[in-house]
Amino acid sequence: MTTAIVIPTFNRRPTVLLTLRTIFEHIPPDHQVIIVDAGSSDGTAAAVKRDFPQAMLLEGNSSMWWAAATNSGIRKAQELGCYYVLTYNDDNVATPGLLRDLASAAASAPHCIFAAVCCYLARPDTVFFAGRMRAKGSDRFYYLDHDTPLSELGKGLRQVDMLHGMCTLFPMSVFDKVGLFNEAEFPQVFADDDLLMRANRAGFPLKVALEAVVLNDRTKTGINPYDHRLGPRRIFQLLVSRKSTFQVAARTRFVWRYRQSFFRFCKTWLFDYL
Repeated sequence: MTTAIVIPTFNRRPTVLLTLRTIFEHIPPDHQVIIVDAGSSDGTAAAVKRDFPQAMLLEGNSSMWWAAATNSGIRKAQELGCYYVLTYNDDNVATPGLLRDLASAAASAPHCIFAAVCCYLARPDTVFFAGRMRAKGSDRFYYLDHDTPLSELGKGLRQVDMLHGMCTLFPMSVFDKVGLFNEAEFPQVFADDDLLMRANRAGFPLKVALEAVVLNDRTKTGINPYDHRLGPRRIFQLLVSRKSTFQVAARTRFVWRYRQSFFRFCKTWLFDYL
């Protein structure tokens, strides 16, 4: 297999089944889907085995969060000898040309990391992610073409300063060189930013494949502070509040770990970019 599509999931059986259905409608023959179920109790594993036996299912436990579950899938992809890993959210919906266009982008620049353009599932013609750039003279990133019509985006490849992990194609050489996601310090939030920053510093350009489009159900992802362009002060307030919008569930014992991760991330970010 050339590419492993790694999809972590937890207690979202209908959501991940929809994701798998749209992937397998358009999947190239050299792609392998790896589902990492982090100890779901809603029958996710049984449903995946029944409806999508062609997917490889890895069963973990509820102590695994996004980073640990994704790392488990990456390790399996390494065992399989895959050249690429596509990190993929379980609330994504693939468009017909998504996987083909990402593969074409990778073929044109094999040492780059590529993300797809992300549009809203409810508004498939509207962009919410097409790359981030670092503002000059600051340590902050801003979003490109946020909430603009997809038809105005153009074609080709766009080099950027930051991507995300929602639908991003990594050469396996990235993990060989800089390691996996930091699941100890960033179990859920900022794990993708941290790895992308390390990879970019190690010489891997970050690009958006403007013709590769994925749809995302933002009601399933939750309230993302980036969608509202919140500043560092407001993000800090969200992190320390009892009802943090970063929580995957209504309440979680990892809130304190998120606080520690945020401070560590800010310290690393400031020292690297000042």
